[in-house]
Amino acid sequence: MKFKKPLSVLVGCAAIFVALIVVDQLEPEAAEPVKKQAVLAPVSVLEMTPSQHESTLTVLGLTAARWPIQLKASSSAQIKWLNETIEPGQLVTKGDVLARLDTSAVDANLAQALSALKQADLELKQAKHEQTVALKMLNPKTSSSFARREPQVLAAKANLQQAQQAYVSAKKLVEESVITAPFDAVVMKRHISPREWVEAGQVTFELATSDSIDIELPISEMHWQQVQAALVKPSIRVVSRSGNQWPAKVRYVSPEVDSVTRQRQVVLSVEDPYQNKPRLFPNQQVQAVVNLGLKDDVVSVPLSAMTRDGYVWTLDTEDRLRKESVMLVGQGSQELDIRFNDQSNKARRIVQYPLSSMLIGKQVAPKFNEIHSEAMLASKPDSAQIKESNQ
Repeated sequence: MKFKKPLSVLVGCAAIFVALIVVDQLEPEAAEPVKKQAVLAPVSVLEMTPSQHESTLTVLGLTAARWPIQLKASSSAQIKWLNETIEPGQLVTKGDVLARLDTSAVDANLAQALSALKQADLELKQAKHEQTVALKMLNPKTSSSFARREPQVLAAKANLQQAQQAYVSAKKLVEESVITAPFDAVVMKRHISPREWVEAGQVTFELATSDSIDIELPISEMHWQQVQAALVKPSIRVVSRSGNQWPAKVRYVSPEVDSVTRQRQVVLSVEDPYQNKPRLFPNQQVQAVVNLGLKDDVVSVPLSAMTRDGYVWTLDTEDRLRKESVMLVGQGSQELDIRFNDQSNKARRIVQYPLSSMLIGKQVAPKFNEIHSEAMLASKPDSAQIKESNQ
């Protein structure tokens, strides 16, 4: 019995040893870690080549009536006659009668003023006659001016002058009872109705000159240098929302800069805006397209390509991001005309939709947007496309 116990311990140890050897042999070899390839962020890219381009600048503006005027009643009276064919938007010529006021009250005032005028004239003649008689009876060296009737004559002259002015004023009120167009105009509003009573100073019609209309353009500091150069020999057209176009010219440039927005105001003029259809009316939002002329080494990019701080992201030969400074040459409704400050004649791959999270030197996966490039080319004038093909 004593012999069996050590033997069983020995057998157990041997079994454990054999088991360890078997486990060691069956253990799989450690697999080498698989290196994951870095996933590059996809970026929409446009391949653009600089060329000579006829640049334009599109600015939003607002039309404004030229010489707006309110025709007011000069006296309190009833509307005796109203030209019912005159409606807002209709053209009138200088001197056209728009309405007539009842003249009963002003006619009475005119008659009273005429009576006062005749009475003042009579009093002056009487004062002069009395002065003539007094001078014959008095010694000019010893008599006073009052005795010579001099103050009486001066007072009579002043009364006559006052009566004359009152008569002129009363006569003017009679004339102004006929409301007429002061110049060739377009009717903006009509504020009166037939047989209506109006008070002195009440607005009857609102007119504006019909020979031209103003377009007010706010120009930012960024665009001012370009616009200023283009205004030497300006070629400007105004485009409405419906696509209608009118040639325009510069009326004036405001000498002051807005203290809040730091913008200058350029006022354009469109001739005869109401005579032909389609008509251009005030208080309409329009686009003013300013031709900036031919520029060299220009690239047309979508509006989204430029960052808020005025930079453009591009890719180098190894698809790494670069942030380049550019100069804005022109601006359209859908694209920007830019020139790169460094190596402006070099072709580039331009990021179409830059993100604020982009880092300089980061490698990306470019996705070329050929459809947009063709659309940008199609949007150029035919002359610009011919020049590019010749180059």
